[in-house]
Amino acid sequence: MEVIITNRKARHNFEVLHTYSAGIKLLGEEVKALKGGHGNLTGSYVSEKQKELFILGFNISKYSKSSNPNYNPKRPRKLLLNRKEISEIKAELHNKGRTVVPLKVYLHKNLFKVDIAVVKGMGGREKKASLKEKQIERDTQRELKESGY
Repeated sequence: MEVIITNRKARHNFEVLHTYSAGIKLLGEEVKALKGGHGNLTGSYVSEKQKELFILGFNISKYSKSSNPNYNPKRPRKLLLNRKEISEIKAELHNKGRTVVPLKVYLHKNLFKVDIAVVKGMGGREKKASLKEKQIERDTQRELKESGY
């Protein structure tokens, strides 16, 4: 598994409740651009249209050797999931305060996959508390390492 793009702000701004791995439907020039690392997940989210899920706001820059003048870098891209996963995600989307965001894009057996997560927004106090917990965990690990345990 080779990670191509990560959405680092997603784990900082949101509390991750559930994660799913989904395929993504891409054009040929988008595949080449992603393999070159030309993509950005910041500000992207998952939305439902009829019985399908789409990722919106996922910016894949135009491939340098492409001749397509009408290329839209932020076009909606279809996510490939089974029906059970789609129904679970749709049910979560209808809960108040829940949204679905992509966490990372990676290659798995020459197929592009997207890890998406059902998340709940964190306020300022919750962010501070989680940072404090992480710092305490780091300090205890460091002390255990120094004491020889």
